[in-house]
Amino acid sequence: MSAPETENAELREQLRRQNIEIKRLTRELRVTKGFLEKVTRASEAKDAMGSALSKANARQKAYTDVLLENCPNIIVLMNIEKRFVLSTNALLEVTGIPNFDFIKNLTYKEVFCKYFTDEVMKKFENAINSINNSNEIASFEDFIDFSADGNPSYYAIEFRRIDSGFDESNDIMSGILIVMTDLTAFMSERQRAEEANNAKSDFLAAMSHEIRTPMNAIFGMCQALARSNLDEHQKKYILDINKASDSLLSIINDILDLSKIETGKMEAVNVNYSLVNMLDNLKSMFAAMFDQTPLKLIWGVSPEIPRMAYGDENRVRQILTNLLSNALKYTIEGQVVFHAWLDGNKLCFKVKDSGIGIKEADKAKLFKPFEQLDARKNRNVVGTGLGLTICYNLCLMLGGSIEVESVYGKGSVFTAILPYAESGAESDEEIDARSFSAPDAKVLVVDDMEINLIVAEAVLEAFDIIPDTVNNGIRAMELAKKINYDIIFMDHMMPDMDGIEATKNIRMLGDRNERVPIIALTANIIDGAKQMFMEHGMDDVLAKPIELDKLIQCLRKWLPTDVIMEVQE
Repeated sequence: MSAPETENAELREQLRRQNIEIKRLTRELRVTKGFLEKVTRASEAKDAMGSALSKANARQKAYTDVLLENCPNIIVLMNIEKRFVLSTNALLEVTGIPNFDFIKNLTYKEVFCKYFTDEVMKKFENAINSINNSNEIASFEDFIDFSADGNPSYYAIEFRRIDSGFDESNDIMSGILIVMTDLTAFMSERQRAEEANNAKSDFLAAMSHEIRTPMNAIFGMCQALARSNLDEHQKKYILDINKASDSLLSIINDILDLSKIETGKMEAVNVNYSLVNMLDNLKSMFAAMFDQTPLKLIWGVSPEIPRMAYGDENRVRQILTNLLSNALKYTIEGQVVFHAWLDGNKLCFKVKDSGIGIKEADKAKLFKPFEQLDARKNRNVVGTGLGLTICYNLCLMLGGSIEVESVYGKGSVFTAILPYAESGAESDEEIDARSFSAPDAKVLVVDDMEINLIVAEAVLEAFDIIPDTVNNGIRAMELAKKINYDIIFMDHMMPDMDGIEATKNIRMLGDRNERVPIIALTANIIDGAKQMFMEHGMDDVLAKPIELDKLIQCLRKWLPTDVIMEVQE
């Protein structure tokens, strides 16, 4: 190969190698460019994310500032050294501190010493120590005079320990969160509500006394007249008066019971009682009522029903009486079926009627007070519309429930389910309610109203008892000194010396007067009244108007047995 050919070959080889290198560099440049573009995009994304985070942080700070400025509660955040880190503007407003910077990093003692009494400061310290030791929430309530004007407000103060890791300065974000809530307005409203409730209770007690006192005369006189020689028309008049009086008394009792339920003053009074006797008495009472209607009463008590039970006998009787009365009112023809049975530890009572039934839309109103369903159709039904409301609340109070099933136009079924507690005593029988004669009984009746004394004489005449009667406590003391009475009936509300003071003075006479049974005669049947009378030395209570059965039971319980003569029927 000639020299020129050799040079050309070498040049071609160099060109080939250069082309290969150029291609390699081109590929590398392309890769590098792609990498740079990715880096650029990542940088832009980071900048965008940083901007977004910055905006989010700014927005969060704005929200926090709004919260701190507008929160009505005083909220304070302290660090582990118990120095102020943060607070809501509410603290600044009540104290008059112009800016949080004035109290930032100060201890709570340095900030609050001006406003806290020593007692409040001690409670504050104890609460902080409590959560530091146990990590539990602590709280207390007290008066604090932040405005320093002599008019403290009532605050609820809650303490909570917090631990949120590390902040930007690598400091542990631990401390104590304190929330102070001003309850002054709430306490004022509660006080007004309590005063209103007390006023309502006082009014009801007064009205109970004012209404029951003349009712006592009506009942007593009717009982006395019923024992006299009357023709058939006169007997019917007396019966009608008794019915009207019973209706009026039932309305009064319903209103009083509803008031006690609403104010939370109704409590169960549990005793050993004869469940079988109570059911027998109810059967006798309602059998007489059903005999005056075209309706049929079917009464069933399962054999497993216990003879004795422990519970509030009066409230159980009231529930069953209301359910049966309701069935009687709203059933025009057909029958009412009562059934009682024991289901494990539950007493079950069912009242089924063939009455008008309840519309599906009305069931929601069934247990609301003063509601009489289908008022146009039931316009002739007498009542307040409180019976089922009271039944419902009494069942709840006793730890039970009430269920209803109804088909409009065909009838209803009400089932009361109450807890059964076994009686602790097998011998607690119901006191004999049969009448008797006690001509030798020494009885004193004390009442400031002449009509009530006349009624007492007339009612006690049924037992051949001729009582001594006086119209004031002073005269009662004088007679108690001279005569060893078997029983004293003492009116509660009397001028000069009321029944409680008279009882105290009679007890102080000593000897037999320390033990003589003193029975309170009262129209005040608000819950707690009986306990109050017992605490003041009385032995028992008879509510006005006096029911004959209750009087018989009371006399049998407290009179000496040697003065009671059984009457052959």
